[in-house]
Amino acid sequence: MAYLCMMKQRTHFKFFILYIMLLAPLELFAQSKVSLKDFLDRIQNQNLDIKVESAKADAAKSRAIGVKIPEPMVGAIQMTDQSGSTTRGFEISQTVPFPTKVTADLNARDYEAKSQNEMSLAERNEILARAKNVYLALWAAQEKSSLLLEKKKIIKGHISLSRSTARSDSFAAVHVIKAEYDFDYLDNEIAEIDQALRSQQIEAAILLNADVNTFKLVTTEPEISSVPKIESVDSSPQLQAQKFNLESLRSKEFAAKSMWLPDFNFRYRQLEQSSMLPRYNELMVNITLPFVYFWQPYSESSAATSERLSAEYQLQKQERALTGTRAILLSKAESLKKQLDNVRQNLIPKAERRMKLVQNLAPRDIETLQDHREAMEAFPDLKLKAVDLRLEYERTVFELEKYHRGTNEKN
Repeated sequence: MAYLCMMKQRTHFKFFILYIMLLAPLELFAQSKVSLKDFLDRIQNQNLDIKVESAKADAAKSRAIGVKIPEPMVGAIQMTDQSGSTTRGFEISQTVPFPTKVTADLNARDYEAKSQNEMSLAERNEILARAKNVYLALWAAQEKSSLLLEKKKIIKGHISLSRSTARSDSFAAVHVIKAEYDFDYLDNEIAEIDQALRSQQIEAAILLNADVNTFKLVTTEPEISSVPKIESVDSSPQLQAQKFNLESLRSKEFAAKSMWLPDFNFRYRQLEQSSMLPRYNELMVNITLPFVYFWQPYSESSAATSERLSAEYQLQKQERALTGTRAILLSKAESLKKQLDNVRQNLIPKAERRMKLVQNLAPRDIETLQDHREAMEAFPDLKLKAVDLRLEYERTVFELEKYHRGTNEKN
């Protein structure tokens, strides 16, 4: 009994070690600092929506394999006359659609598979853009939380510096009360940032298919993205999906117009020799007469033409919409990049020099108190502004990348 208990404990211990080994990579990923590239790599491997899209593309590719013709039929024959004599044989039949119907159907399914592959790529780009937004929003929230604490420290120091002046100046006392109000109000802003941080953590966990209750992602500042060079939207997966869908509908239209053409049925029958009959072979070829019920092929052909025309209009509409969207996003990205560069390269360094000049000066009246506070707070405020501009710029670039073929494509 003691031996069995010891073996059972060892087995449980092995399962525990295996469980820890499986969970360790995700726990390490969640607790250590993670770059944007590593985060996106994990998204492509673990995100369920991407797996769904991959399965859809594989299913469409499988449906495009081979030609579709009816299965052959095999039958057994047994004939018995009144005298009890029996004759046996077999029959094989095969229906073959008109060749243009077969090739048109094959082409339609092939284009459908290509269209689904492009739609899956577009959806993958959408998911990765969403993941980038989540990562940048997390980074921005972490940066803002740190900057707000820095600003709170600056205001606290300013309040301490202003109290001596406030004892002899009523306006300075009002200034101190206003500073104290702003100091307390920062707690609300910090709480709001913390809530946004938690929301983005949950969003990241959902994207990674992880436990939302325990997952925690610590970001690093990513490199500033460059604006993708998209000279035309023709190669975008969204537009390519529409183009392949149009080609599929054209093939279906051709197949529908081929319904006026006949199908063929081949039948071979063989009976063995008996007292009833000599050896008997029969070959029969039948053709359909689609013009007899002329309204059926006419209806199918008209409907297919209408669907093809609708797809052409949709393609033109989407092409113009994507062209307009691209132009707007490019203009917005260029404007935001200029603003961001100006804040980072010009305004923030000047604000820092100004802050260093006034931080050791002792204000003596309300005017110098206001100048002191404005100069001290300008530095963290501009850094907060830079974070907001960076976030807006990156989101604009991510929107552009959704229409850029190859940026997020995974082989």
